[in-house]
Amino acid sequence: MDSYGEYSKFIISEVSRLREKGYTYAEIVSNLKDRGIRSRQNKEFYKNLLVNMMYKHRKKKSRESNKIYTIKNIRIDVNKVNKDKKYLRF
Repeated sequence: MDSYGEYSKFIISEVSRLREKGYTYAEIVSNLKDRGIRSRQNKEFYKNLLVNMMYKHRKKKSRESNKIYTIKNIRIDVNKVNKDKKYLRF
């Protein structure tokens, strides 16, 4: 969540906390409205906005956690013969 602003971090943490408690997105929207919490553009939250926001957050989190692994300096001799003059299988 490093690239998110403080307000976005707050919203994501609140939604995550309430989801862990078993709230539905509709209940979370009601909770945020009751507390006077609005979106970054100062609009009221609605269910699909929260669903899309959390989907994008999970997607971003997954993308940032993917690591690229590479294999360097490896050589495979396919036709290498062992001591008994039989071909090795890999």
